[in-house]
Amino acid sequence: MSDTINILLVDDERRNLDALESLLDDPSYRVLRAEDADKALRLLLANDVAAIVLDIKMPVMSGFELAQLIKGTKKFRQIPILFLTAHLLEDHDVLTGYGAGAVDYLTKPVNPQILRHKVAVFADLFRKTRALAELNEHLETRVQERTAELEKSEAALQAASKQKDLFLATLAHELRNPLAPLRTGLDVLLHQGQKLPIVANTLAAMNRQLDHMVRLVDDLLDVSRVSRGALEMRREQVELSSVIHRAMETTSPSFARRNQVITVDADEPVPAFVDATRVAQIVGNLLSNASKHSAEGGRIRVEMRREGETATIRVSDDGVGIPPDQLGRVFDIFTKIERSVQSANDGLGIGLALSRRLAELHGGTLTVASAGEGKGATFSLTLPTGGAQMGVETLPAKAAKRAAPPAGSLSVVVVEDNEDSGDMMATWLEQLGHRVRVARTGPDGLAVVLEERPDVVLCDLGLPGMDGVDVCRRIAAEMPVSPVMIALTGWGTAGDRRRTNEAGFRHHLVKPVDLDQLRLVLESVHEEGVAPMKSSADGSR
Repeated sequence: MSDTINILLVDDERRNLDALESLLDDPSYRVLRAEDADKALRLLLANDVAAIVLDIKMPVMSGFELAQLIKGTKKFRQIPILFLTAHLLEDHDVLTGYGAGAVDYLTKPVNPQILRHKVAVFADLFRKTRALAELNEHLETRVQERTAELEKSEAALQAASKQKDLFLATLAHELRNPLAPLRTGLDVLLHQGQKLPIVANTLAAMNRQLDHMVRLVDDLLDVSRVSRGALEMRREQVELSSVIHRAMETTSPSFARRNQVITVDADEPVPAFVDATRVAQIVGNLLSNASKHSAEGGRIRVEMRREGETATIRVSDDGVGIPPDQLGRVFDIFTKIERSVQSANDGLGIGLALSRRLAELHGGTLTVASAGEGKGATFSLTLPTGGAQMGVETLPAKAAKRAAPPAGSLSVVVVEDNEDSGDMMATWLEQLGHRVRVARTGPDGLAVVLEERPDVVLCDLGLPGMDGVDVCRRIAAEMPVSPVMIALTGWGTAGDRRRTNEAGFRHHLVKPVDLDQLRLVLESVHEEGVAPMKSSADGSR
């Protein structure tokens, strides 16, 4: 039976073994007999033994010596040994037995009840120890299985996360390609002089929606970068009031369109060591959120206060508010707040989640308070000032759009396989007064550049025949003075920027290109010739 317990009896007298075996006659025991030390050891090696009943006086090897040998073996040292003796023992003999590993003594003739009781105690201890060992083995097996399952799940999650990031990057690239000619074409039309009111209004609406779509694409990519810890923070000392006004510039059309009133109390000079672009992004998201959830003619208030070593920017509105039980979900990504009346302007649930993470990356916080539905909401952005000193030079506000062409004309080659993107860019450049040639493939672009010797090359990266990186390297190798190489691409990760920088591109502009930024780059090229351009905070090089 699987629950039978092995008891080893060791005595050089056969009749003693017979007597002990009869006393331990129990179906739960399996009695093993040995008349000498050698057989006892062989039985121990072949069987799991719960207890040993061992005679002290034996020829060749005494019970004390056998006990010491047993206890000196790691496999057997936990087996309890019960010594049998026919003589009264002196104290030193008792101590010798205990030193050899005995747990108790019995004197012959043995009292049957005492023997059975002691062996029963050892057997019960053995059963419990064996059960614990089996349980421990089972638990270890389950732990190993669960660990393997968790490792497999973690690997699957990592693979899914990488696939998600790749998907988002590819999606952004694919979305940016069609957005690029739309951005350029709208800019061309917006600067075409007098237009009928209906045309002007239509173009303005298209331009606003295009800006909104670009922001959505950028937010999707930023969420991916933050989750991977790959978002770069470019901190510098700036004046926070200028950052707030910069954010308001980007959101003011939304307020004007809905006749909403915005008041600002943020003129106090509060310098801080932050990434100005990211802080403007946070404030811009809060302003957009306030506008979306406020009625026509609603009121939004922005205020900034310095509180010790921190600065707090609050954006308050009198809009739809937030139910108390939903406040904890406001900053969850892809979450829509459950209200009694659902709004069509709830968006994708990206902006606020991203804003909180950007605040945390600055060592700050972003919190929300609302008295309930219909009672508005207040978002509070707290940032450490970082010990910034008064009087620091603030960042200039983004340059206003200008329709005037640069002071001089440049020779420009556009290498772009997307015909709409290439043609729209050429039209825009020609409108600025530049001389333009367009190539559709990498090899054609290289040939045109070597023939034309232009001042500037605007080059896509994903080109047929030869990618843009190789085009740039070939131009640098074959021309004694390279033109200013500008990468125009839908790929905008830090790795993409490193790759273009190493290839020799002086600027990396992500589609749809900020045309004001490109215009400034071209003007700088005309003013400075083909000297290398310095890095700028907007990501160009």
